[in-house]
Amino acid sequence: MNLGRAKSILIIAFAGLNLFLGYHLFWPDVGRLTRVAVTAEELSITETMLNENNFFLRTTIDRSARVSDFLSVTPDRNLQGEILQSFIKKGARVVESDGTTAYRTDEETSLVYTSGLIRVIYEPGVLLVEGTAGLEEQQIREHVEEFLNDAGLIPEGIVYDYMEKSDAGYLTLHYYQAYEDKPIYASQLAVTIESDRVSTVQIYWLQPVERVTSREIEVTPATEALAKLVDELGPSSSPRDITALDLGYFSGEYDAEKWEMPPVWRIVLDGKEHYYINAFTGNIEQDSVIPEQLP
Repeated sequence: MNLGRAKSILIIAFAGLNLFLGYHLFWPDVGRLTRVAVTAEELSITETMLNENNFFLRTTIDRSARVSDFLSVTPDRNLQGEILQSFIKKGARVVESDGTTAYRTDEETSLVYTSGLIRVIYEPGVLLVEGTAGLEEQQIREHVEEFLNDAGLIPEGIVYDYMEKSDAGYLTLHYYQAYEDKPIYASQLAVTIESDRVSTVQIYWLQPVERVTSREIEVTPATEALAKLVDELGPSSSPRDITALDLGYFSGEYDAEKWEMPPVWRIVLDGKEHYYINAFTGNIEQDSVIPEQLP
């Protein structure tokens, strides 16, 4: 008997057995990990549809099959209390009217709304740095975050989002909240700079209570969110760039103590215009929590 040949046959047999067992033990999991909700063909069809309507995809999209749940939240009253207590220590006068409470000092006024929204108005403004308009975005951001930290207005989980410039030359830096592995786009902080001075800080911050994992289901594909947006907006008269498309949580502003927030696809046009598509229903959600103008 040829012992070398026998050993080779046994090695091959064991290798085959291992492959067989490995396939049946692990292949189902591998299949789930690599399962896609959007095929290459579907993505190509979506891009063609976008281009025909003058929208152009400038970012990658998540093609994998994703699941999500609802997030139970409540206004962050602890943060609100800490901020307001700091104004009281400065000797702020408290004035209540029309559903808002105002905390006033000689240089600032903090308007507190029952929903939890806080708007701090600085008069004549706090100097950030001379020549703000000539600085790079990263430099402005560093100065703003130093200001927020010194003023006690930088909440936990804050994430920088983007900076916009108004026609009048004002700069506004926007932030949102991160929780575990997803953004909470409804939690927002905005800092406005006018003529090198911080003029307003608006904060609407939420306290996550729990993720409702018992209601976890598969979300609609990102391509469906894109199709819904184009259907809602219609063809664009000028080219529009889709610069970001991410999954997070969002809901409009509620005057309530607790509610559930659905997952959304956030689509960003031209780096500044935001739309939120409910990732379960496909409906477009309210597009802003912090209003541009407050009474």
